[in-house]
Amino acid sequence: MNKFEVKLSSALKECERHLLRLNSAFDKMKIFMPLSPERYQQLNDAEIEHIDQYLFRFSKLQDAIGERLFKSLLLYLGEEIHNKSFIDVFNRLEQLEIIENFDQWMELREIRNELAHEYEDEPKENADKIVKIYLLKDKLASYYLNVKRYIKNNKQV
Repeated sequence: MNKFEVKLSSALKECERHLLRLNSAFDKMKIFMPLSPERYQQLNDAEIEHIDQYLFRFSKLQDAIGERLFKSLLLYLGEEIHNKSFIDVFNRLEQLEIIENFDQWMELREIRNELAHEYEDEPKENADKIVKIYLLKDKLASYYLNVKRYIKNNKQV
């Protein structure tokens, strides 16, 4: 394995680990989703831990995809990414028809960032944001899965 294969393999494993834990938290949250403002205020410690795990893994998966996986794949494919912005990396992956929809990626990023500024005295807003990000799991996962599918279909790594 060359250094680019190693980086790509490592990025894939990291994404897989985050996705598995994200899915686990997602499954545990099913019992109280969709979350109402009233139910939000009545969450017990275990339920809050499930939400925290979900939000943490959502963020970690998005970071791993955007900061490691996309770049590692382009490097593996022999692309030059030095001094390239994230949007340039994303656009190149779109040109290669590996991923799509930059606006959707930015929506995922925005809702994730909004949740980082959660305020206890805003149960409706918080519940709505949690429900929204809960429903976006498959969209986020699709970026990782599309890269994984591309690699498999092209018999790489």
